[in-house]
Amino acid sequence: MAEWMKTSLIDIVKLIGGGTPKTTKSEYWGGNINWLSVKDFNNENRYVYSTEKTITEEGLNNSSTKLLQKNDIIISARGTVGELAMIPYPMAFNQSCYGIRAVKGVDSTFLYYLIKNSVKKIKLITHGSVFDTITRETFANIDVEIPDIKTQQSIANVLSNIDDKIEINQRINNNLAA
Repeated sequence: MAEWMKTSLIDIVKLIGGGTPKTTKSEYWGGNINWLSVKDFNNENRYVYSTEKTITEEGLNNSSTKLLQKNDIIISARGTVGELAMIPYPMAFNQSCYGIRAVKGVDSTFLYYLIKNSVKKIKLITHGSVFDTITRETFANIDVEIPDIKTQQSIANVLSNIDDKIEINQRINNNLAA
């Protein structure tokens, strides 16, 4: 059996902050870049495929939003904390979320399930006087254990196959209900 290494969650991720292009600049909105907010991924699905709003290249370049890469993770960090999804292709996102990228030696899909398993702990140590907030310190205060990369990939493969089947069944049920 693989040996598991104990570490802090902050040591195995790169956190990426989001932002919002100025809403008064119409040239920043309605482009071909998906722009995520928690409304777009507050369900149980692993991937988020579409967003309510989109931005332009100009909006991306003139704001603090960042472009997440394929298989990056997004987590809601303010208000409704702990909603989680993976990104199947590049998307930008707002400041109420963190983008999470696995560091070298950590499988992105394994990391998604590791964080999903840690959401209860994350919610317990949120801060905020007006509404709950996840900070970088939150990730530093979550201890996790990870195996070698091959074991991570094996675990991620099993779990993602189950999630894929659940998502297919949900689509079939939605079609039957329509």
